[in-house]
Amino acid sequence: MKFYGLLLAKNESDIIEQTLLSIRQYGCFDGIFFYDNGSTDHTFQIVSKFNDLVLHAAVESESYSDNLKYKLLYRHADLYQEGDWLAILDADELYAENIAPLIDIAINSNANYIETKSAQFYMTEQDDATFFDPGRPAIEQRSHYLVNYGEPRLFRYTAGQPLTDHMVKSRHASMRLAPAKLLVNHFQYRSAQQLQTRVDIRQANNKTSGNWGHVSKTRWQDYVVPSRLLHQFTGEFQYGLPSDVNLYKTCTNTAYTAGTLRWLAKNSYLTASEAGFLTASKLKKLAHRFL
Repeated sequence: MKFYGLLLAKNESDIIEQTLLSIRQYGCFDGIFFYDNGSTDHTFQIVSKFNDLVLHAAVESESYSDNLKYKLLYRHADLYQEGDWLAILDADELYAENIAPLIDIAINSNANYIETKSAQFYMTEQDDATFFDPGRPAIEQRSHYLVNYGEPRLFRYTAGQPLTDHMVKSRHASMRLAPAKLLVNHFQYRSAQQLQTRVDIRQANNKTSGNWGHVSKTRWQDYVVPSRLLHQFTGEFQYGLPSDVNLYKTCTNTAYTAGTLRWLAKNSYLTASEAGFLTASKLKKLAHRFL
């Protein structure tokens, strides 16, 4: 059994080295395939230094879409054999635990894909938004998070049955979920400049791809989350919401969306009272706001 990954990135030079170091440490990869999707910074040069890990590095001119990742992954299908595992990697998503035991669990439970549980690190009012140091661990610079999202990331290869974005998002009937999830640290909010560029690119891309409808606000400041609504990493991860959060009195923000709250509820990370917020009527929500 071998393990391969696909990494598609654009202008991620401030984080991608930390990402690749985490993949090297925790990933047990036989190799990854890297495609640069039009970077104007040093992303390609940084990735090229990891020649012990990167089997293939190239520039990809096709406009980004979620399905492009799967298209590129299966471009290398001549290397895969039945029972190998494949991963979709994100340039700002750092592995936080060893993958090998999770693959063993998946195999033993007859599962053919593994989802993540993503510790999403947000920019807060306590952070220096003007600066992010690529040479310093991201978790020391952006330490406030919620584990509030996850998606399929690792897949058992089956010859003649290539995956597509639609199949994965719809959880096709052929997909069998593993009972254990992979913990990753997601640093998509790193500095004001990086965040504003991210927002601009995703909104422009959404006009043709429809991938980023949830990125609806235009200013980077709109994605800053009050620190009191998040956990702060001090060496051990916490799950669920901070104990003093009242959803009825918490304004919607990028960490507390309907989607993230549903994910938390689905994975049993909300208390009964917090889960009740999701099904409460508008009248009940309004009444509780002033109680």
